Parts: sequence; C-alpha cells; structure tokens
Amino acid sequence: DLDKRKYIYFTEDGGNAPGVHVRDREGNYYTMVRGVPGGRYSGDETVGIAFSPDRRKFYFGFQDAGVLMEVTRNDGHAFN
Repeated sequence: DLDKRKYIYFTEDGGNAPGVHVRDREGNYYTMVRGVPGGRYSGDETVGIAFSPDRRKFYFGFQDAGVLMEVTRNDGHAFN
C-alpha cells in the first residue's frame, strides 16, 4: 500500500559522486549508495530505480558505465 511507505528513493546524477538517496516523511535526507569521488563512476549518472516484487532487492544503474547494481536486504525486512 503506497500510504504505508516510509521513504522516497531518488537518484542524483552528475558530479563527482552520483548516487541513490532517500527522503523520509519528516524530510530527513539519507544517502543509500554513493559513487566514490574520483572513482570508477565519478561523473556518471545513477538511473533506473526498481524493486523486486517482495521489495527485498533494490536495483539501480550507472548510465555511462552501463552497469546494473543489485542491493539485497538479508535482515528479513523489505525496502519501504
């Protein structure tokens, strides 16, 4: 149910450290995944947020590198 979700996930493109970020209902901002400044994905763009049907896997990509990443929760909880 969309009304029960606690967070909004979004990407930030460009710059030295592209990443995936999260904002909660109170407006707090968190970084979930971030490229290392000067590293392999520096200056790239994060794209394509998606979740598995059980919401225990989270997917995103680095556009220029053509790389898809999977983040898996092993604690029994879902991304919400």
